[in-house]
Amino acid sequence: MKKFVLFIFLFQSLGIIRAQNGTVAAAHPIAVDIVEKVFAKGGNAYDAAVAAHFTLAVVLPRAGNIGGGGFAVIHTSKGEAATLDFREIAPLSATKDMFIKNNDDQTVSSLTSKSASGVPGSVKGMWNLYLRYGSRKVSWSDLLTPAILLADTGFFITEKLSQELNSNSSNFTMQNPSGCGPFFKNTSWKSGTRLVQTVLARTLEGIRDFGPNYFYSGPIALEFKKQGYFSLADLASYRVYWREPLMGNYQGWEVITMPPPSSGGLALLQFLWGSERKSNTMQEIQGANSYHDFTELARIIYEDRARYLGDPDYMNIALDELLDSNYLNDRFSVINPEKAGKSPDLLATKSEESMETTHFSILDKEGNAVSITTTLNASYGSKRWISGFFMNNKMDDFSISPGVPNQFGLIGFEANAIAPGKRMLSSMTPTILVKGDKKVVLGTPGGSTIITNVFQVIRRFIKFKEPLQQAVNAKKIHAQAWPNTIFLEEGSYNKKVLRQLKRKGHKIEFKTQIGRFQAVSNTESAADILRTGDSSGRVIHY
Repeated sequence: MKKFVLFIFLFQSLGIIRAQNGTVAAAHPIAVDIVEKVFAKGGNAYDAAVAAHFTLAVVLPRAGNIGGGGFAVIHTSKGEAATLDFREIAPLSATKDMFIKNNDDQTVSSLTSKSASGVPGSVKGMWNLYLRYGSRKVSWSDLLTPAILLADTGFFITEKLSQELNSNSSNFTMQNPSGCGPFFKNTSWKSGTRLVQTVLARTLEGIRDFGPNYFYSGPIALEFKKQGYFSLADLASYRVYWREPLMGNYQGWEVITMPPPSSGGLALLQFLWGSERKSNTMQEIQGANSYHDFTELARIIYEDRARYLGDPDYMNIALDELLDSNYLNDRFSVINPEKAGKSPDLLATKSEESMETTHFSILDKEGNAVSITTTLNASYGSKRWISGFFMNNKMDDFSISPGVPNQFGLIGFEANAIAPGKRMLSSMTPTILVKGDKKVVLGTPGGSTIITNVFQVIRRFIKFKEPLQQAVNAKKIHAQAWPNTIFLEEGSYNKKVLRQLKRKGHKIEFKTQIGRFQAVSNTESAADILRTGDSSGRVIHY
């Protein structure tokens, strides 16, 4: 297992471990309730993760899914670290220029057409997590049954979900003229309305009773073929991969994170190294100098992301070189502490915070930890509905055309070009921190802001010794290579900071919200309840 040593500084105490506790943070309180019930039956964190995932597919249709994919980072009670890649793949008929028309103009197809979807990985991902790490004290059937009951009998929606469903009603109807269950031509949603999804319940029943074959070679596969999404060969070719984690050390804490095709883990380790280099100006939590250095690091790190990262099964990625201290020192040496830099001129666009992804963190009483981020890409993916669930539009995460940004303002190069069966690059950054018998499990949604958000929470928690909940609640900032802009969440700045940043040459934009973090430790659940969403967390006694 590779380790990339960043820095070893001061140790921090997380508190006394209470062996009777489990902790969970997720994007919906019903998912938290289900995790508690799994623990009560003797299940472990990995059993609970399976149940939580399928529950979120019911209660969080914008991002919880069986029509998408994701990543899991694992650290067991025995000290084993692993990562599970259940990212979507391009269909076997995919071509490099499939979304390009005359004059290299990108069409809308990579966002809303049937060809916008990659072959989903979530069902096989959860199946393989259960097979390798499940306790066997709770059956696969028992883990899926709560989600089936929720879909069949319904649940009372929140104000947030009612607003989303009403605002997306025209999109749902336009993309699904033949119908999309309860979402078709429906603008009457209110907080407290019961959402019943009987078609989804039948799909989940099939997955419960027949496993992933029901999805990849059975009735759902046939429906995919019938509706023109994928061939049977596309679905039969899908595989999940257990990959070697990226690991580093930050001030005495072991950092376990996701390797490519996630860009998040590599970028996170580069950020942690850069924030402690000799010439850094980030020795304060907030302030113009800290924000400036952060922005310049981000510009360089996101340039590396665009140029060098993609699917490791389709290219050689020089991870050792990209994390080498000499390389990083050379890359960051160009940072001018008094003047904003500029990325190479490429077509760029405004980066919009997305609601598309969901994250949950679980730690059981034995010390088994799992950090999972899953996605449909855009909120409700392509808005296309099949067999009870919404489909992803992950093909937009490929480099549709070098130098042309995707919906999050991220620009890619040949490393992330479309190819048959290839996994698209991701910003998802599920991460686990370990120090002795102390663990912190964390992650967030947010498109391209995921990486910078995870970095800021880790830095606040470890370097500045903030309580985990305080680090999660803290106002965040974001920057990337393109556009040359620093994004400030409301409450993260004052007039003096703005004046100083502008004096250094920064272009500034303001965000009402960056991310919806979900973090847990041995003794604390730090759900991001202050930001818009339905996040919930709990320390569970059992």
